[in-house]
Amino acid sequence: MSGGGVSPPFRPLSHQDSVHAAQESRRGSAHGSGVESHQTVTICPDARESAWTRARTYGIIMVTLVARSRRAPSTDPKVAALRAAGALHPRPSAVRDEAFLRHPFFDARDRVQVKYEMLRRHDIDQRPVTEVAARFGVSRQAFYEAQTAFAKGGLPGLVPKRPGPKRASKCTDAILTFAERWLAEGPDRSVAALAGAVRDRFDATIHPRSLQRALARRKKKRPPLESNR
Repeated sequence: MSGGGVSPPFRPLSHQDSVHAAQESRRGSAHGSGVESHQTVTICPDARESAWTRARTYGIIMVTLVARSRRAPSTDPKVAALRAAGALHPRPSAVRDEAFLRHPFFDARDRVQVKYEMLRRHDIDQRPVTEVAARFGVSRQAFYEAQTAFAKGGLPGLVPKRPGPKRASKCTDAILTFAERWLAEGPDRSVAALAGAVRDRFDATIHPRSLQRALARRKKKRPPLESNR
Protein backbone atom coordinates (compact mmCIF):
# COMPACT_ATOMS: atom_id res chain seq x y z
CA MET A 1 0.00 0.00 0.00
CA SER A 2 1.35 3.43 -0.82
CA GLY A 3 2.33 5.87 1.86
CA GLY A 4 -0.65 8.10 1.08
CA GLY A 5 -3.17 5.37 1.93
CA VAL A 6 -6.89 5.90 1.42
CA SER A 7 -8.40 9.19 2.44
CA PRO A 8 -10.61 8.73 5.55
CA PRO A 9 -13.47 10.90 4.32
CA PHE A 10 -14.19 8.32 1.63
CA ARG A 11 -14.86 5.60 4.24
CA PRO A 12 -18.19 5.30 6.15
CA LEU A 13 -18.12 7.06 9.50
CA SER A 14 -19.66 4.03 11.20
CA HIS A 15 -16.93 1.74 9.89
CA GLN A 16 -14.13 0.58 12.19
CA ASP A 17 -10.78 -0.74 11.08
CA SER A 18 -8.32 -2.68 13.16
CA VAL A 19 -4.64 -2.33 12.29
CA HIS A 20 -2.32 -4.96 13.69
CA ALA A 21 1.32 -3.96 13.99
CA ALA A 22 3.96 -6.47 15.00
CA GLN A 23 6.88 -4.81 16.70
CA GLU A 24 9.88 -6.03 18.62
CA SER A 25 9.60 -5.24 22.29
CA ARG A 26 12.68 -3.68 23.77
CA ARG A 27 11.58 -4.83 27.19
CA GLY A 28 12.64 -8.36 26.32
CA SER A 29 16.22 -7.30 25.73
CA ALA A 30 16.83 -7.65 29.43
CA HIS A 31 16.08 -11.35 29.15
CA GLY A 32 18.31 -11.74 26.14
CA SER A 33 15.54 -12.28 23.57
CA GLY A 34 13.04 -10.24 21.61
CA VAL A 35 9.34 -10.58 22.42
CA GLU A 36 6.83 -10.06 19.66
CA SER A 37 3.73 -8.10 20.58
CA HIS A 38 0.69 -6.93 18.65
CA GLN A 39 -0.85 -3.50 18.88
CA THR A 40 -4.43 -2.93 17.79
CA VAL A 41 -5.45 0.57 16.76
CA THR A 42 -9.20 1.16 16.42
CA ILE A 43 -10.10 4.02 14.13
CA CYS A 44 -13.12 5.89 15.47
CA PRO A 45 -14.79 8.93 13.92
CA ASP A 46 -13.53 11.32 16.56
CA ALA A 47 -9.90 10.18 16.40
CA ARG A 48 -9.74 9.19 12.75
CA GLU A 49 -7.09 11.58 11.49
CA SER A 50 -4.48 10.89 14.19
CA ALA A 51 -5.07 7.14 14.14
CA TRP A 52 -4.93 6.96 10.36
CA THR A 53 -1.69 8.87 10.29
CA ARG A 54 -0.28 6.42 12.78
CA ALA A 55 -1.64 3.38 11.00
CA ARG A 56 -0.27 4.16 7.55
CA THR A 57 3.21 3.56 8.90
CA TYR A 58 2.49 -0.15 8.67
CA GLY A 59 1.40 -2.36 5.81
CA ILE A 60 -2.38 -2.89 5.77
CA ILE A 61 -4.09 -5.88 4.16
CA MET A 62 -7.75 -5.31 3.36
CA VAL A 63 -9.84 -8.43 2.69
CA THR A 64 -13.16 -8.05 0.90
CA LEU A 65 -15.60 -10.97 0.73
CA VAL A 66 -17.55 -11.03 -2.49
CA ALA A 67 -20.48 -13.38 -2.95
CA ARG A 68 -19.90 -15.81 -5.80
CA SER A 69 -22.46 -15.32 -8.51
CA ARG A 70 -24.22 -18.37 -9.87
CA ARG A 71 -23.32 -19.45 -13.37
CA ALA A 72 -25.85 -18.18 -15.84
CA PRO A 73 -27.76 -20.90 -17.70
CA SER A 74 -26.55 -21.64 -21.20
CA THR A 75 -28.37 -19.88 -24.02
CA ASP A 76 -27.21 -22.40 -26.64
CA PRO A 77 -30.41 -23.86 -28.17
CA LYS A 78 -28.67 -27.17 -28.87
CA VAL A 79 -27.67 -27.55 -25.22
CA ALA A 80 -31.27 -26.83 -24.19
CA ALA A 81 -32.60 -29.41 -26.66
CA LEU A 82 -30.12 -32.06 -25.53
CA ARG A 83 -30.94 -31.41 -21.89
CA ALA A 84 -34.68 -31.63 -22.56
CA ALA A 85 -34.20 -34.97 -24.34
CA GLY A 86 -31.96 -36.32 -21.60
CA ALA A 87 -29.08 -36.62 -24.08
CA LEU A 88 -26.75 -33.94 -22.71
CA HIS A 89 -23.38 -35.52 -21.93
CA PRO A 90 -22.51 -35.02 -18.25
CA ARG A 91 -18.73 -35.11 -18.91
CA PRO A 92 -17.94 -33.96 -22.47
CA SER A 93 -14.33 -33.24 -21.49
CA ALA A 94 -13.81 -36.98 -20.93
CA VAL A 95 -14.22 -37.65 -24.67
CA ARG A 96 -10.69 -37.70 -26.10
CA ASP A 97 -11.37 -39.25 -29.49
CA GLU A 98 -9.51 -37.44 -32.30
CA ALA A 99 -12.63 -36.82 -34.37
CA PHE A 100 -14.33 -34.94 -31.52
CA LEU A 101 -11.19 -32.92 -30.87
CA ARG A 102 -10.59 -31.85 -34.48
CA HIS A 103 -13.93 -31.42 -36.25
CA PRO A 104 -16.91 -29.34 -35.02
CA PHE A 105 -19.34 -31.83 -36.60
CA PHE A 106 -18.58 -34.20 -33.74
CA ASP A 107 -20.10 -32.72 -30.60
CA ALA A 108 -19.00 -34.26 -27.31
CA ARG A 109 -22.02 -32.70 -25.62
CA ASP A 110 -24.31 -35.01 -27.60
CA ARG A 111 -24.34 -38.23 -25.62
CA VAL A 112 -26.11 -40.22 -28.34
CA GLN A 113 -23.58 -39.19 -30.99
CA VAL A 114 -20.73 -40.04 -28.63
CA LYS A 115 -22.10 -43.52 -28.00
CA TYR A 116 -22.75 -44.13 -31.69
CA GLU A 117 -19.26 -43.07 -32.73
CA MET A 118 -17.81 -45.19 -29.94
CA LEU A 119 -19.58 -48.28 -31.27
CA ARG A 120 -18.63 -47.44 -34.86
CA ARG A 121 -15.00 -47.03 -33.89
CA HIS A 122 -15.04 -50.61 -32.62
CA ASP A 123 -17.29 -52.33 -35.16
CA ILE A 124 -16.15 -50.55 -38.33
CA ASP A 125 -12.63 -49.36 -37.52
CA GLN A 126 -11.90 -52.58 -35.63
CA ARG A 127 -10.41 -50.83 -32.63
CA PRO A 128 -10.16 -52.84 -29.36
CA VAL A 129 -12.86 -52.33 -26.75
CA THR A 130 -10.35 -51.26 -24.11
CA GLU A 131 -8.89 -48.58 -26.36
CA VAL A 132 -12.26 -47.30 -27.51
CA ALA A 133 -13.65 -47.14 -23.99
CA ALA A 134 -10.63 -45.14 -22.82
CA ARG A 135 -10.89 -42.67 -25.72
CA PHE A 136 -14.58 -42.03 -25.06
CA GLY A 137 -14.22 -41.81 -21.29
CA VAL A 138 -16.37 -44.81 -20.33
CA SER A 139 -15.82 -48.17 -18.69
CA ARG A 140 -15.89 -51.45 -20.58
CA GLN A 141 -19.18 -52.29 -18.90
CA ALA A 142 -20.70 -49.03 -20.18
CA PHE A 143 -19.45 -49.88 -23.67
CA TYR A 144 -21.13 -53.29 -23.66
CA GLU A 145 -24.34 -51.79 -22.30
CA ALA A 146 -24.41 -49.29 -25.18
CA GLN A 147 -23.66 -52.07 -27.64
CA THR A 148 -26.59 -54.13 -26.35
CA ALA A 149 -28.93 -51.11 -26.32
CA PHE A 150 -28.04 -50.24 -29.92
CA ALA A 151 -28.52 -53.84 -31.07
CA LYS A 152 -32.00 -53.92 -29.55
CA GLY A 153 -33.27 -50.40 -30.20
CA GLY A 154 -31.01 -48.65 -32.73
CA LEU A 155 -30.29 -44.96 -32.15
CA PRO A 156 -33.30 -44.46 -29.84
CA GLY A 157 -31.85 -47.21 -27.68
CA LEU A 158 -28.81 -45.02 -27.02
CA VAL A 159 -30.88 -42.25 -25.43
CA PRO A 160 -30.38 -42.49 -21.65
CA LYS A 161 -33.44 -43.59 -19.74
CA ARG A 162 -34.89 -40.91 -17.51
CA PRO A 163 -34.49 -41.58 -13.78
CA GLY A 164 -37.60 -42.21 -11.79
CA PRO A 165 -39.67 -44.86 -10.06
CA LYS A 166 -39.85 -48.09 -11.96
CA ARG A 167 -42.74 -50.52 -11.98
CA ALA A 168 -41.91 -54.02 -10.84
CA SER A 169 -41.37 -55.97 -14.05
CA LYS A 170 -42.32 -59.25 -12.39
CA CYS A 171 -45.87 -58.05 -11.69
CA THR A 172 -47.30 -58.96 -15.07
CA ASP A 173 -51.00 -58.70 -15.93
CA ALA A 174 -51.34 -62.47 -15.63
CA ILE A 175 -49.87 -62.46 -12.12
CA LEU A 176 -52.03 -59.52 -11.02
CA THR A 177 -55.18 -61.12 -12.40
CA PHE A 178 -54.34 -64.32 -10.53
CA ALA A 179 -53.63 -62.33 -7.38
CA GLU A 180 -56.98 -60.54 -7.49
CA ARG A 181 -58.89 -63.77 -7.95
CA TRP A 182 -56.89 -65.56 -5.27
CA LEU A 183 -57.52 -62.81 -2.70
CA ALA A 184 -61.24 -62.69 -3.60
CA GLU A 185 -61.72 -66.38 -2.84
CA GLY A 186 -61.56 -65.91 0.93
CA PRO A 187 -61.51 -63.02 3.42
CA ASP A 188 -58.79 -64.73 5.45
CA ARG A 189 -56.28 -64.70 2.60
CA SER A 190 -53.43 -62.24 3.17
CA VAL A 191 -50.96 -60.57 0.83
CA ALA A 192 -48.13 -62.40 2.59
CA ALA A 193 -49.72 -65.75 1.71
CA LEU A 194 -50.37 -64.44 -1.80
CA ALA A 195 -46.64 -64.14 -2.42
CA GLY A 196 -46.29 -67.88 -1.76
CA ALA A 197 -49.17 -68.70 -4.08
CA VAL A 198 -47.62 -66.59 -6.85
CA ARG A 199 -44.28 -68.35 -6.34
CA ASP A 200 -45.92 -71.77 -6.59
CA ARG A 201 -48.00 -70.89 -9.66
CA PHE A 202 -45.59 -68.72 -11.72
CA ASP A 203 -42.19 -69.64 -10.21
CA ALA A 204 -41.67 -65.93 -9.51
CA THR A 205 -40.50 -64.47 -6.20
CA ILE A 206 -42.21 -61.14 -5.53
CA HIS A 207 -42.22 -59.29 -2.24
CA PRO A 208 -45.69 -58.96 -0.68
CA ARG A 209 -45.35 -55.17 -0.55
CA SER A 210 -44.57 -55.09 -4.27
CA LEU A 211 -47.67 -57.14 -4.99
CA GLN A 212 -49.77 -54.89 -2.77
CA ARG A 213 -48.56 -51.71 -4.49
CA ALA A 214 -49.02 -53.21 -7.95
CA LEU A 215 -52.59 -54.24 -7.13
CA ALA A 216 -53.35 -50.77 -5.77
CA ARG A 217 -52.04 -49.11 -8.94
CA ARG A 218 -54.08 -51.47 -11.11
CA LYS A 219 -57.24 -50.75 -9.14
CA LYS A 220 -56.65 -47.02 -9.37
CA LYS A 221 -56.24 -47.12 -13.16
CA ARG A 222 -59.30 -49.32 -13.70
CA PRO A 223 -62.47 -47.53 -14.88
CA PRO A 224 -65.06 -47.00 -12.14
CA LEU A 225 -67.74 -49.16 -13.84
CA GLU A 226 -65.37 -52.08 -14.25
CA SER A 227 -64.16 -51.87 -10.62
CA ASN A 228 -67.77 -52.04 -9.32
CA ARG A 229 -68.62 -55.23 -11.16
